[in-house]
Amino acid sequence: MTFQGLSQLLPVSLPALARIGGIVACAPPFAGAVVPRRVRVMIAIALTIGLSPAAGASKLPDGILACVFALAGEAVIGVAIGLSLSFLFLAAQWTGEIITTQLGLNLGESFDPNFEGGGASLSQAYWLLTAIVFFAINGHQALVRGIQSSFQILPPLHALDSGTILDMLVKLLGSATSLAVRLAAPVFITMFIVDLAIGMVGRTMEQVGLMTVGITLRSIAGLIVLVLGMALATTLLQGAAVGWFSAIQSALSGR
Repeated sequence: MTFQGLSQLLPVSLPALARIGGIVACAPPFAGAVVPRRVRVMIAIALTIGLSPAAGASKLPDGILACVFALAGEAVIGVAIGLSLSFLFLAAQWTGEIITTQLGLNLGESFDPNFEGGGASLSQAYWLLTAIVFFAINGHQALVRGIQSSFQILPPLHALDSGTILDMLVKLLGSATSLAVRLAAPVFITMFIVDLAIGMVGRTMEQVGLMTVGITLRSIAGLIVLVLGMALATTLLQGAAVGWFSAIQSALSGR
């Protein structure tokens, strides 16, 4: 594509660029701080050029203020889609936080480059596991197809009810919470059984110091269950990732 073609394509592609830019800015794994802003801008521009046939040519309204509001509306739609997808990764991080608390590993925090702050190591591990599952099931390709279908379901510069966006975010946030609890359920159950066993031993053998032994047993049992439950976690994440795209598409289409 020549420079002249790009200059002609840019004005009619600004609405699509605003929506795609909002998605890339908020949707993992592109939204992490480890991905430079320039790279995210290049990804957004490349996707806009590649998906320009699906987005079509959109004539901006007359007036600077009207153009700003129109582009802001497209950016809000993109941010909503990106945030919806980020809830899947957020659920994985919640799982790591819950398991870290159950195992008593709260003091073992490390620097999290995605949020540029401290975080539990298990949270980062679950985030990376989700990213691996995301790419393994070709989630990046599904994301591109989802962006393409969003232009078909909701063409650029067409109004979207704010209640629809809010309802979609609330439902997916509830789904993320449910997913986090299901991922952490094996460790929850194991910790309950270990605490019950330690309590029974403490009642029958009061002379045994169970404070140190209990912490060690909880950590060992929890880590064993955590490793053995990775296959289950992978299956749950795979199913959740597939359903996430369907839920977002259904919400945008109003079904």
